[in-house]
Order: sequence, then structure tokens, then C-alpha cells
Amino acid sequence: MEEYKKIYKVQYYDVDRDNYIKMNRLFEIMTAIATEHSAVHKIDAKRLMDKGMSWVVYDINLDFSDNGRLREKDITVKSFVKNVKGIYMLRYFAFYHQGNLIGKAVSKWLLIDIIKRKIIKIPKDIIATFMSNIDATEEQKSIMDSINMIKQKDEKIIEDEDIKVKNMEIRYGDIDENRHVTNSVYPLWAMESIARDTLKSHKIFSVQITYKKEQLESDKAVKIACKESVFEDSISEHIEIYSSDEELLCIVDMVLKPMN
Repeated sequence: MEEYKKIYKVQYYDVDRDNYIKMNRLFEIMTAIATEHSAVHKIDAKRLMDKGMSWVVYDINLDFSDNGRLREKDITVKSFVKNVKGIYMLRYFAFYHQGNLIGKAVSKWLLIDIIKRKIIKIPKDIIATFMSNIDATEEQKSIMDSINMIKQKDEKIIEDEDIKVKNMEIRYGDIDENRHVTNSVYPLWAMESIARDTLKSHKIFSVQITYKKEQLESDKAVKIACKESVFEDSISEHIEIYSSDEELLCIVDMVLKPMN
């Protein structure tokens, strides 16, 4: 399968207080890689918008269990598209440092009509562009076999009286050119719902996000509910993000493990 590759130097603003790459920065890097790969085939964001279309990500499953302290170090990001059919496209990512695999992700992308705000079928010319006749390499097969989309459950935890709900203001800078909250803001919101002591003593190993509904700029705040489960060697956080009138916007599941 055709592969897009980029070397990225991790900057000081990419890492947290312990020099681990921030989850929202990984999401932004993946979005940038996907955009650049599409631009190579002349189906970048501007050309799509000129046709009244835009890509939106629906699901991301990110495993970054080997996230080391990478400030000022180079990582190599590889991305490829497995299949494009009907209304969605699967895109995979692999992250390497000094030749070692340190993270991987799979994402599901949809194409929308930006006027009607509705999902549309992916045109045949775009399908043909991404679906080459090149077989997957052994490396690509290994990535695809090791990470999958897992259907996330809406547990409606906002209705649980024992769950604390946090309100977060939607800032002007949270809105992107599609006039909705940009995708990388949601993992930031999710982390704000996790206990500070947990974040100080643990690092995030994996994140799965399902974007259920877009949050338009007309709303001023969101509600975040978080349910924590503690295990012997890890902590699981199930987070649901709602609009101010309690429409489900996003589901986030995180697994954290103690720092070394």
C-alpha cells in the first residue's frame, strides 16, 4: 500500500511537564499527516472545500504505550490507507523513534457536505486515488493486525448522581474553519476531567475517541462526565462530553499506567 512518511522533531510545546508527548499534539500531528498525504494527490482541504466537501474524523484508536520522554528528538510518522468504501476511509499511523515502533493508530474518516452538514458517499475518483494495486508490506500488515476499531459504549454516565460533571467553556480558539470545535480539543477536555493526582503519577498509554456529533460555535460551553476504574496495574477513564443541552458529542476511553 502507498505510504506517506514524515520525520518530525518533537518540540518543547509538544510535551507535557514530564516530557511525554501530549495526546492532543499527537492528534494534531496525525491530522496534519493525513492532510499532507491528501494534498499529494490534489485532494487537500482547500480543493475539497471548493467542491463543498470536507473530511471529518469519526473514530481514532491510539496506542502509544511506548511513549518515552521525546523532547527535542526525532520521530518518524508513517501513514497509509487500507480501504475506502461507501462512506468511510480507514487510515493507519505508525510512530517510530530510532527505528523502534513506539505507537500506532487507526482512524475512520468520513466525507461531509459542508453546506448540508451531512455525510456523503465518497466519490469514485477519490476512492481510485487511494486504493492502489500495491500489496501491503509485512510491516503494514503487522500494524493492521495489532490495532482495531472497538465500538465504544454510551454509558450515559451524566445521569449517574455519583458522577461529578465538569463544565468547560468553549474558547474562540477552539473553533476551526468548519465553524465547529476542532478534534484535538476533545482529548484536552477529557484530560481536564481526570483527577490531577492521577495525571501526575500516571502516563496515558492508549486513547480511543468516537466523535458522535459536532459542536458548533453557537454553543458556549460543554459538560464533561468521567468514570474512573482502578485496576492493579492501570487506571481506566471513561469520559463522555456533552453539549450544554446534554446531547452526546464525544466518547473518550483512556488507559493510564504508573510512570517509571
